[in-house]
Amino acid sequence: MSEHIVYILSGVQPGPIFINSTPNLLRRMTQHRGGKIRQSQFRIDRLVYVERYACAFKAQARVRALKAASREWLDALISSHNAGWEDLLPSHAVRIAA
Repeated sequence: MSEHIVYILSGVQPGPIFINSTPNLLRRMTQHRGGKIRQSQFRIDRLVYVERYACAFKAQARVRALKAASREWLDALISSHNAGWEDLLPSHAVRIAA
């Protein structure tokens, strides 16, 4: 089983957010920032929240739950882990690449 990462991207807060999962966060972020994913047109390319799961099934279930949540709840979730909504990619890149 491979690890899957649930992630939330944001542009300028309180703008739109994007929720998804991937087994390779670095590759996916390269796609987002390179304009290869449709949501890129909205400049939603700042990684603001990350969760790790042992399997794709659990990760997809979490993605569905997050997408069903209210925006207020999602904002509170992100803020509780990343108060300034800073881009987390630099801090996660080293751990993910290892």
